[in-house]
Order: sequence, then C-alpha cells, then structure tokens
Amino acid sequence: MSIDSRRRGLHAQVSPRASWLLAALPFVILLAVYFYASHLRLEENPQDKLLPSLAQMGEAMARLALRPDPHSEQYVFWQDTLASLLRLAVGVSLAALCGLLAGLNMGLLPRVRALFSPFVTVMSMIPPLAVLPIIFIVFGVDE
Repeated sequence: MSIDSRRRGLHAQVSPRASWLLAALPFVILLAVYFYASHLRLEENPQDKLLPSLAQMGEAMARLALRPDPHSEQYVFWQDTLASLLRLAVGVSLAALCGLLAGLNMGLLPRVRALFSPFVTVMSMIPPLAVLPIIFIVFGVDE
C-alpha cells in the first residue's frame, strides 16, 4: 500500500494561490452584494444616501480631501484626520506611560504588587471592546 503524496478531503493541502483566492472570496462577495443593493436602491431613488455608489463615494472623498470647506477654508478630510491622529497619539502615550509606571511599581515594590495584582488580573480578563460602551456613557464623546 503506497502513500499518496496528494491528500484529499479533510487533510488536503491548499496551494498558496488557492489560499489567497479563498481568503479574498468573502470580500469580493460582500462588495458584489453591496454594489448590487446600491444599484437597486439608486435605480428606485437616485437621491438615496443609504447605499451610495462607487462614483458617489469617490465624489464625496474628492470633495472632502481636495476642496476646501467654503465656511472654514480648511480641507475637512485632512483636518479631521490630523485631529484624530493627535488624539490617538495622546491616548497611546498616556496609556503607555501609565502602564510603564504601574508595571515598574508592581515589579519593584511587593506591597504595590500585592495591592494591585488581583485588580489587574480581573481587568485583564474583560475584553476592551466590552468596556468601550461603558466608557462612552460615563465620559461621553463630546470634544
């Protein structure tokens, strides 16, 4: 009885090309469904904003990124992107600094470790995305 080098069924080896195509397939199907649904909605009502076409998305992106806002004379897309990146940098920096200070103190001082270790252990088991809505409710999302 010889062992076949090509496995089939449950133990089949997927070629790199087939793996890439299979990975892309759900995204292609999702885009096709979106554009088909968009076409149907825009055929019924050309002013519909719920499912914009690719041309409408490109036009809106060009308007936001390449033309200044008539009221503020600023490029809205770039101004908002810069503000978001600054907030991200401040948040990551504060979190890294707090984590570094807490970690050093817990690592060097046994009493601090004894005090905070149970809390850190419990908090590490909670998924951050589960806490996010609570943070939004408590602190709000205003500027």
